[in-house]
Amino acid sequence: MESKRMNMEEEKEDRISSLPDSILQHILSLLPSTKQAIQTGILSKRWENQWTQIPVLIFDSTGMSYENFLRFIDNTLILHDCAKIDKFHLKYCYSDRKDPQFSSKIRFATRKYVDELYLYSSTNVQEYKLPNFLFNNASLAILTTVNCIFMPNGKVSWQYLTTLSMVRCKFGDEAMELVLSGSPLLEKLSLGNCFGFNNLAIASKSLKILVFEQFLNIFYIEISCPKLDRLWLHGCCNVRTAKLLNLPSSLSANIEFKHHEDQCNEIRISLTRDILQQLQHVKELTIGSWLLEFLSQTQVGDHLSPALHIKGLTLRSHNISGIACLLRNSPVLEKLSINVTFYDQDYRDFGENYWSDATVYNCLVSHLKTIKIIGFPKRDDKHKVMLNFVQFFLKNAKVLEKLVVQLKDDGTDFPSKVSQELLSLPRFSQYAIIELICCK
Repeated sequence: MESKRMNMEEEKEDRISSLPDSILQHILSLLPSTKQAIQTGILSKRWENQWTQIPVLIFDSTGMSYENFLRFIDNTLILHDCAKIDKFHLKYCYSDRKDPQFSSKIRFATRKYVDELYLYSSTNVQEYKLPNFLFNNASLAILTTVNCIFMPNGKVSWQYLTTLSMVRCKFGDEAMELVLSGSPLLEKLSLGNCFGFNNLAIASKSLKILVFEQFLNIFYIEISCPKLDRLWLHGCCNVRTAKLLNLPSSLSANIEFKHHEDQCNEIRISLTRDILQQLQHVKELTIGSWLLEFLSQTQVGDHLSPALHIKGLTLRSHNISGIACLLRNSPVLEKLSINVTFYDQDYRDFGENYWSDATVYNCLVSHLKTIKIIGFPKRDDKHKVMLNFVQFFLKNAKVLEKLVVQLKDDGTDFPSKVSQELLSLPRFSQYAIIELICCK
């Protein structure tokens, strides 16, 4: 019996060992780190040197001393014999690292025509200055950097770069201009918590996705990207002027500005109004809870001229007067989505019958076809206002096709209660369908 079991195990091992080298190397390329790929060499002679041919190198210093980490990388690169590297990931957590040590590893990757380069420093005590040779690279397609300094000495030549992600990186106005002018195929640019500049201009004829997150000390933003598909602007606290130029009507924009408390109200109002006006023709617009609250507290909505021509609107809160402001200024709106779970507004300020007396906005007459509501308040006063809100749309949206309510399945009879309430409401549109979705 024991002999039979051993034969079966040997057969299984032989099946794996008999696979072509290319398949074995592909399997090793999928492992989380190069260290693990090397350790598979103990399985059998067949596996011993397979890792030396894989086009993926992933180094992570977690759990290793500085000296051992460098020694491990050096020994690995000496034995690595693949002519081309697809991915080279370097993650380290040392504040006293020596630039030449890490620059030599990056040079190894660039000499092997690396496609994807990932440089991650888990400490922000000392940023790593990118070596100048990296800015002149004919193979790089994807570059991700964390806690690095962008300071190119001369022109940047990233002929095939399509994706650039920078997190907690330092660069100046000139550096960004050099990067963009030297990256003619760049399609995605992501900037998070970056610093070293007060003004930022993004001009690109190829860019399709642009992400800004958590900019604390930036005063001026200018974006000119005629091919942009998605724009994400979040957490910019001190912005005073934002110019959004040459943006296509097919754009989907997600906006959430958190103004600094010291910023005067006139600047906030002007910035909010300008952003909405400059995005008036986008295909879809998502507005965060803070910006929606600011709209409800000011008279911004009374000064939007011409009106917004957006067809899809997503709101990350149920701020009543903020919603009313946007509906009033969106006459051709076709799709409305509201996430009730993001903002706990005190509905007592408006009264349970707020929507009963609300104006029938132009979009309800001939355009609004789809409404989606994520979450439904349980508390009595909020529940009544929300139910009143739904009733208002069912009663007045003449071309409404679908109302979707998404609830969390909490194991109670609450979803069933909401379903019965919704189905009992009268509808103007005979084609309107009410759909209830319960999620775990």
